[in-house]
Amino acid sequence: MPDHSKKFHEFALQSILFKGRSDWYFCYCKAEKIAQALAFLGRSAVPEVQEDIDEVARRASLLAGSIAHLAGGEVDAPLVLADIFALLSATRLLASRGCISEANAQVLVREYEGVAERLVRGSHPSPFVSAEDFAVPQLDSAAAFLPRPSYSPGPAESLKDNRTKGQNKGQSDRMSFILDLVRKRKSLSIKEIAAVIKDCSEKTIQRELAALISQGLVRKVGERRWSLYTPA
Repeated sequence: MPDHSKKFHEFALQSILFKGRSDWYFCYCKAEKIAQALAFLGRSAVPEVQEDIDEVARRASLLAGSIAHLAGGEVDAPLVLADIFALLSATRLLASRGCISEANAQVLVREYEGVAERLVRGSHPSPFVSAEDFAVPQLDSAAAFLPRPSYSPGPAESLKDNRTKGQNKGQSDRMSFILDLVRKRKSLSIKEIAAVIKDCSEKTIQRELAALISQGLVRKVGERRWSLYTPA
């Protein structure tokens, strides 16, 4: 089965599902690869053990979907971790019963352990190229897997300057700064804005954004905690 194209990887990393969650997208791709490896082992096995391997491969194939639902906010991380731990046990059991070799089991277990660790780690950047990795393609540009640099306004972009730069009646200094930040970044979540404006809560930022939306200056894309804010 061919790998996803580079274009699709770029699309996925900028989509509302995986934007800011490059580690989770890695886990999604890795889960696909491990399931494919188990399916291959099943095809190569003797008939007596093929059914057992195929059953574990079937369960493994569901993990990528669970990770996608995790990214969509539909399931919690502990539930996905529970699935990974169950697959770890099932893989070890295949080796204990002689269905797969101990060497193959060690590789699969190591990969699942890596997925579990990466899933918990969240969005911290880390290259995922090693001799033992399955062939999850690495994008040419490492920037897609690096966190966005924190935005610090320079002297010419201070809150004081923003007070006189496109500030409508009823806009606070903070609101004007948020508007300027959204216009510069093009697309931001509340958490990304809070990482820059550290002197107020996310609830306060949400209220400021709601006011900007009512003024027709900002547009909200997406729902719940996966919402992004763009210039109107």
